Amino acid sequence: MFKKLIAYLPTPKYLAILNGVLIGLLILLNIIFQAFCVPSLWAMVVLVICFANMIVYPIITKTKWGLISSFINGVSFCVFIYCIIFLEHMNIFGIYMILFGIGLLIFIPHFFILQLTWKQVVKPVHKNSMYYFFSGIIVSVGIVFIIGHAYKNGLYDIEKFKESKYTQLKRTFMTEKILGMGFIYHTRFCEYDGWRPPKHEPILNIGLWLNNRQDPLEVDLETRLALYRNFFPNHRYKFDCSCGIVQREKYHSDKLWLK
Repeated sequence: MFKKLIAYLPTPKYLAILNGVLIGLLILLNIIFQAFCVPSLWAMVVLVICFANMIVYPIITKTKWGLISSFINGVSFCVFIYCIIFLEHMNIFGIYMILFGIGLLIFIPHFFILQLTWKQVVKPVHKNSMYYFFSGIIVSVGIVFIIGHAYKNGLYDIEKFKESKYTQLKRTFMTEKILGMGFIYHTRFCEYDGWRPPKHEPILNIGLWLNNRQDPLEVDLETRLALYRNFFPNHRYKFDCSCGIVQREKYHSDKLWLK
């Protein structure tokens, strides 16, 4: 039985099914345990495209869409690397958790990275698909550097904000994200911190990673929320759910929202 399964996996149809099942498990895990929370709108669009392509690429590789699919796979490759970086220590702790089964789910991004490396670099179907694959990676890396620069500008604005004793803030996309850290935007995975902020904004996280990973605004959460409500009065700061079933009730009943 096991030998038959191994024999089927390399075939396009069964590889597509396997990828679909694994992606479904990733989504289910996030819904239950709030690993990555709810992605921002742009990130959701990218994920839908990358996940859909990850499922169908084994089937369409030899079609006219194959090279476009290879480019998307390059972007997906970077998305999975992002997931691994975000999980941090869980990449090691997951080895122990394999004994309980759930640890295998942590290594799904690792499996996809190995799969794409094999299919797009080691054994590509089209001789040009590797170039399209690396083009997707290069574009993604370029965007990362742009994000890092934009975040650095946001840090400058936050420093000016602190110098004004929190009375004057340049309201930009990035300063809104920085000010919303801790109650809107989730910046790191921690299995011990109860409910986590409901939104996952990769731009904020990438900016943090490229700039010492330190919160630039040293105020408590209550003060942070008060400042956010003052400078971004038309923005939502509490949402219908915290995206994780396990901690949902604690999120809604937290006294933070009553202050």
